[in-house]
Amino acid sequence: MLTNEEILSLVRQESNAAESYVTSEISEEREDALERYLGEDYGDEMPGRSKVIDRSVFEVIEWAMPSIMRVFSSGDDVVEYTPKGPEDEENAKQATDYANFVFYSDNPGFLILNTWFKDAFLAKMGVVKSWWEEKTTIEHESYSGLTDDELMVFEQDDEVEITALTSYGMDGIEREDNETAILGMDGLPLPSVYDIDIKRTITDGRIKVMPVPPEEFYISSRSADPDTAPYLEHRTNKTPTDLINEGFDKKIVENLPGDDNNDPNGERETRMGQTYDEEDRSDNAMREIAIHDSYVWLDKGETGVAERYNVIWAGEVILECKPTSKQPFSLISPIPIPHRAYGLSFADIVSDLQRIKTTLLRQTLDNLYLSNNPEREVDIKKIVSMDDFLMTRPGGIKRVKEIGATREISHPFVAQHSFAMLDGLDSMISNRTGIKDAVTGVDADVLANETATASNNNMAAANQRIEMVSRIFAETGVKHLFRNMLHLMVQHQDKPRTIRLRNEWVEVDPRTWNAEMDVTIEVGLGHGNKDQQVGHLMNILTWQKEMLASGGVQAEDGPPMVKPKHIYNTFEKVIKAVGFKNVDSFMDDPGDGPLPQPEQGQDPNAALIQGQMQIEQMKLQGKQMELQAKMSADDVKAQREHELAVAKLRLEQEKLEIDREKIRADMQQTAAKIESDKDQAAAKLYADVERDRLNAQEADKDRVLNISENQRNREAKAASPQRQVKVERDEDGNLVGTMDAAE
Repeated sequence: MLTNEEILSLVRQESNAAESYVTSEISEEREDALERYLGEDYGDEMPGRSKVIDRSVFEVIEWAMPSIMRVFSSGDDVVEYTPKGPEDEENAKQATDYANFVFYSDNPGFLILNTWFKDAFLAKMGVVKSWWEEKTTIEHESYSGLTDDELMVFEQDDEVEITALTSYGMDGIEREDNETAILGMDGLPLPSVYDIDIKRTITDGRIKVMPVPPEEFYISSRSADPDTAPYLEHRTNKTPTDLINEGFDKKIVENLPGDDNNDPNGERETRMGQTYDEEDRSDNAMREIAIHDSYVWLDKGETGVAERYNVIWAGEVILECKPTSKQPFSLISPIPIPHRAYGLSFADIVSDLQRIKTTLLRQTLDNLYLSNNPEREVDIKKIVSMDDFLMTRPGGIKRVKEIGATREISHPFVAQHSFAMLDGLDSMISNRTGIKDAVTGVDADVLANETATASNNNMAAANQRIEMVSRIFAETGVKHLFRNMLHLMVQHQDKPRTIRLRNEWVEVDPRTWNAEMDVTIEVGLGHGNKDQQVGHLMNILTWQKEMLASGGVQAEDGPPMVKPKHIYNTFEKVIKAVGFKNVDSFMDDPGDGPLPQPEQGQDPNAALIQGQMQIEQMKLQGKQMELQAKMSADDVKAQREHELAVAKLRLEQEKLEIDREKIRADMQQTAAKIESDKDQAAAKLYADVERDRLNAQEADKDRVLNISENQRNREAKAASPQRQVKVERDEDGNLVGTMDAAE
C-alpha cells in the first residue's frame, strides 16, 4: 500500500514533467498569441518611426467566432442522446432535454461555449471542466404560536434543527420544561402553543461547467487523449475561505503554504495586464494558495493494476485522494496534430503573416511620412539656431547666415508596391483559415455576375474550414462534455427534480437512466447551408407523402415505412432549420401510430382520401415554406432593390410629410399672428373710441361750463354799468396810456 508521502512524490514528479512540457514548448507561444490578439507592441519599435500594428489574429478569430457559435447555438439542443435499447427510448428524450436545460439554465451555456472556442482559437487548446458540486445553505428562521402537530412537522424534518423552544399554555403563561401540564375539566392536559427558533440546512447538488484558463491546465506529453493520459492537472489559486467552505479541515488549511508561483511563464500576468504581490494581502483568510487538482494513474494497493485517482494537494500536504472512474476535462483544438496533446490555433497560423503585414505597414507609413515631411541637410556653421530646423510648421521661419545653408533630402514614395504584397498576405490568411470576404458578407458585384447555384457553391467552399473545425469540436470536446454530464446526473442526483421542459412541468429522475447512452451531436453539419438543408428536407417530405398516400409502402404483415410521426420529424427539422426553436407552436406530435384504419362498413378509400387531403394540406404548407427556402440570389437582390425603393419612397413621404408639417406650422403661426394683429387692432380701436368718448364727455363738460360762465358774465354785465377804455398813442404809434371813459 502506497503511503501519502509516496503518492505525493509520484504526483509531484508527473506535475513537474507536465509543467516542463508546457514551459518549454507551449507557454511562450500562447503568450505571444495573446499579445498579437491584443495588438501589443513587438518590442522593436523605434522612436520617430511608425508603431502601427496589424490585427490579423484578432480579425480572424473574431470572424470565425460568429460562424461557429451559430452552428452550436442556433437550435434548441446542443446534443442528443441515442438510446441503447428500446427501453431507453423515452429516457433518452428526457435526458436530452434535461442535459441541455442543465447546460443553458444551471450554467451560462452560451458564454461557456464562447470562452471555450475562443481559447482554442487563441491558445491551441480549449479546456472545460465539469463536476458535481454540493452546495450547503444554512438559514435561520423563527416561528410562533405553533400547535403540537405543527411542532411535530419541524421535529421530523431532517433538514431542520430546533435551536430554541418556548412553551405557552392556553392562558398565555410560559411553562417550564419540567412543569406538569395543567389538566382540563375532562382530566386531559390542556393544549400548549410553542415559539421556536430553527436552523435549516439545505444541501443541493448541481452540475457545474467551467472554462479553465489555458495557463491553469497541464497534461502529460505522453498522450493526446485526456481519458488515457497518465496525468492531468488543474492548478489554480484558492483562499483558505474557499477551501474551508468546500469542506476541508480548517486546521490543515490554515497551515498550507502560499502561492508557489502558479504562473511560471507569466501567462496570467499577460492576460490580466498587471502583477499581483501576495505580500500586499494582509488578511490571512484571503491569501492565495496554489491548489493542484490532479488526475493520475496509481497502483495504490500495489496489485499490479493501476487505477485513476483524484489527488488534491498543496505544498507537501494531500488534502484528498480518492479513486474516480472519469476525468472532468473536455478538450478541443481547432487544428489537432495526430498523437499530440496540443494542436495548432488560428493564432499560430496567422501570427507570422501579421508580423510581415505589420512590417510592411510600418515601412509604407514611414515612406509616406518622409515624402510628406522630408529630412534636411544643414550646414551648422551657416545657421543661426538648430531649433528652427527641429520643428516644422506652416509659415515657419528658418534663420540662416547664408542662403543655401540647407537643402531637403528627397525621399520619393515607392511604398505603393507594398499594396499588392498586403493583398497577397490577406489571400494567404484566407487560404490558411477559410475566413474569406465571401463569408463576411455578400458582394454586389459577385451577385451580378454569378448564378445562385455558383454563389451557394462558393459560399459552401469558403465555409469548409469552419465546418471542419466545428465537426472537430463536436466530435471531441462537446461530445465528451455531455457524456460526462450524463454520468454525473446518473451518479449523483439522488432525488427527482421538477423543471419546465417544452412548456410543461415534468419530474426528472436520472437514477433510472442508462449512463452509457451514446451522444449524437446536432450541429447541422454536412448538409450544406440552411437553404440547402430546407431544400433537401422538402424533397424528403415529398417522398414521404407519396409513400404515405399509397398506404405507407409496407411489406406483407409488416409495419409501414412511413407514418405520420415521420412526417412530423421532417417538419420539425424544417422548422428548426428556418430558425424557429419551439416546434410545438406549429404542430403537435402525432405519436408512433400508423394511419387510422377504416371502420367496418366504411368506404375503404375514406381513410386514404382523408390522408390525401391532409397530405395536400401539408403539401400546400410545404410549398409555401419551400418558396421561402429556395429564394435565389436574384430574388434576394430583387427583394433588396424593392426594399431600397420602398425605403426611398418612405423617405420621400417622410420628407413630404415634414414639409407639410412645416407649412401647417407656418400657416398656424400666420393665423396666430393675424389673430394677434386683429386682437391688437380691436384693442386699439376700442381704446380710440373710448378716448374719443371721454374727450367728447370732457368737451361737453367744458361747453356746459363755458355756457354757464358766459351766462354769469352776461348777468354780471347787465347788473353793472359798462366801461369804455380810451387808448392814447404817440406819433410813432407807441402806447402811451389808457383811461376809462364813461359812456
